[in-house]
Amino acid sequence: MKEEISTGIEKNKSEPSNVVKTLMLENERNVFSMKLIFRLIGYLLITILLNSIRQTSSLYIVWTLIIIQFLLYFSIFILCFNRSKVFGLNKNIAFIIFVLLAFLGRVESLEIIIFPLMAIIMLFLSYKNKKLSPAAEYHLLNNSKKVE
Repeated sequence: MKEEISTGIEKNKSEPSNVVKTLMLENERNVFSMKLIFRLIGYLLITILLNSIRQTSSLYIVWTLIIIQFLLYFSIFILCFNRSKVFGLNKNIAFIIFVLLAFLGRVESLEIIIFPLMAIIMLFLSYKNKKLSPAAEYHLLNNSKKVE
């Protein structure tokens, strides 16, 4: 009869409940999604701004914006690389894939194709993922030990 009334607490106190794990997975997905979307929007806005002021603005402002644009550009690939490691993709293979995509994106403005495809694929894989990141797993296990 006690098993029928479930509050999400497992019989074994050393293992966290599925409810907590599901909430942590949702949190990781949402954080990744928001980081990716904000970086893509930031990159798009900086690119539009650069294209509009490149001819008339001073060199210092243009180069500062170019540096910010490159930082955003590579931060998008680094974010996706780190998230792909959580999926269980081999680090070496993921590194090669994202470095190739980063260099291909700079050739003939292929980022117009690469960014939307990469964003859609990474968001889809993120929502299908059932693994917690090592940091979240560590926090989950430490918190469950403190509850005992």
